[in-house]
Amino acid sequence: MKGRRRPKGNKMNPTYLDYNATTPIDPLVVDALLPWLTEGFGNPSSNHPYGRKAKQAVELARADVARLLGADSSEIVFTSGGTESNNQALIGVALANNNRGRHIITSAIEHPAVLNPLHWLEGQGFTVTYLPVDGTGKIDPEAVRQAVTAETILISVMHANNEVGTIQPLAEISAVARKHGIPLHSDAAQSVGKIPTRVDDLGVDLMTVAGHKLYAPKGIGALYVRSGVSINSYLHGAGHEAGRRAGTENVPYIVALGKALQLAGERLPGEEERILRLRDQFHTILRDLVDGVQLNGHPIDRLPNTLNVSFNGVIGTDLLGQTPEIAASTGSACHDGNGELSGVLKAMGIPRDQGFGAVRFSLGRLSSIDEIERAATIVATKVKELRSTRGGDANKHILDLCRYSGGSIQSKVHWENVYTTKKTDEVSWFQEHAEQSLKIILSCDLSKNAAIIDVGGGASVLADDLVENGYSSLTVLDVSGAALSKTKERLGDKSHAITWLEADITKVELEDGAYNVWHDRAAFHFLTSEEDRIIYVQKVMGSVKKGGHVIIATFAEDGPTQCSGLPVCRYSAIELHAQFGGKFLLIETAKDEHHTPSNAVQKFMYCHFQKM
Repeated sequence: MKGRRRPKGNKMNPTYLDYNATTPIDPLVVDALLPWLTEGFGNPSSNHPYGRKAKQAVELARADVARLLGADSSEIVFTSGGTESNNQALIGVALANNNRGRHIITSAIEHPAVLNPLHWLEGQGFTVTYLPVDGTGKIDPEAVRQAVTAETILISVMHANNEVGTIQPLAEISAVARKHGIPLHSDAAQSVGKIPTRVDDLGVDLMTVAGHKLYAPKGIGALYVRSGVSINSYLHGAGHEAGRRAGTENVPYIVALGKALQLAGERLPGEEERILRLRDQFHTILRDLVDGVQLNGHPIDRLPNTLNVSFNGVIGTDLLGQTPEIAASTGSACHDGNGELSGVLKAMGIPRDQGFGAVRFSLGRLSSIDEIERAATIVATKVKELRSTRGGDANKHILDLCRYSGGSIQSKVHWENVYTTKKTDEVSWFQEHAEQSLKIILSCDLSKNAAIIDVGGGASVLADDLVENGYSSLTVLDVSGAALSKTKERLGDKSHAITWLEADITKVELEDGAYNVWHDRAAFHFLTSEEDRIIYVQKVMGSVKKGGHVIIATFAEDGPTQCSGLPVCRYSAIELHAQFGGKFLLIETAKDEHHTPSNAVQKFMYCHFQKM
């Protein structure tokens, strides 16, 4: 792309390998767009020279879009982007045909811009069948055939997946749809401009185009609607776009989209082959430099620019957080720190350990051999470094979390009962010194006035240990007043130097950036609902200073499934880290054993994080 500087691969100007997220605007597209922001200001609906000039520009762009798709210009509707195009297609077809039926077929790996409109339609009384995919992310056309009913009015299957790049067999799916007279929609946001997308070859009746995925601006897209397809308007207003999409046309961006598709058509064959070679070279270099690299997606039927790989024993978000010289995306998608795999990887049956290590690299027009060689070296070096810091846990298989339907363990009634009905010598937390916790805190090399909070620490003796070591700014939080009282009584006069909080960790308000150390050996593993875990992580994020330390001890993956009469979650080090997303650097892990008064052994996993 002439006139654009290539990324240098440093922290201030990282190598860009995230073209599936968005693309830079091509300079030739910018050149085509700019005049329509100034002298070409007319409204295309106006019947005077300014309006007619704008109208002509819109229609020329429409022809450019249609040409790449092998469609007629009258079948192209301009929209604000891929999301609107998908909504228009799904909701428009569903509402226009609900007298024929109310059943829709889609895949389990669609983009949220498809899944969420379908969820909305389910709320309006429609039923949706979500077809499974195989381990490479492909749909079986036979599964589509079996899912068709007399009520089916629409099939929607993406052309290529945004995360792993797998290309769906649309022509075979189309044969099923045509046989039953059902329109086929495809979200082709990721494929247009990267691979051939002629509508007749694919057999689609509706197709989504997103401008910012193919070197046009954000905020512009198109929807192909085959002539004769029954579809309602999604936006209501004047009769723009032949009555199919209300709203004055965005002339500058429409011109830009037309130019982008014109360029894509001119460059497609050679550019597709060039990027494919670069992608495969990148994959080969990574495998040569570091072991344990696993491909996610189809080995052949895949977008030529997309490489989604997992690095065994490494969290993808952690890897990207530690390689600021590279701009890429995680494939595990631990959304909002909830530690869940993306729906795509789940649907593919990717194991949790492999899924949490996934990273998506996507190449584009600016990508060069120098960039991918540099990026591969940086990634491989950091993978080895991260593995070495994790010791024997690096390649340990992650077990599924123990999930329970109960709410938060922070039940005040339960814990007050535990600590008021049992004697001190019947509660192990009152007996044992927290050697492992203290050891980790001391390793942080903190000043003696560092602010430390011990979450769920009412029955712990960590406070005693910290006071004895001279720390003077301590907070102990517990839901049980009885536990706090027993500890205060044990500490005597020393208790006045400690701030005592009687509260549920999922409900308490904590001051932003208040703590240098967050310690928890008694609370997190009792959070058995995803909602509570998300709230917990948000509180850690908000209340711990940047560069502060977070020490979480939970029951290990081979630990108990219950404690004090309540269910618990068990974690490996990698899985526990995943709960905290990519916001925390894993410093070290350790294992410990907790001995109960009845001599039972409970195995613990410690993770020491630092807030980045």
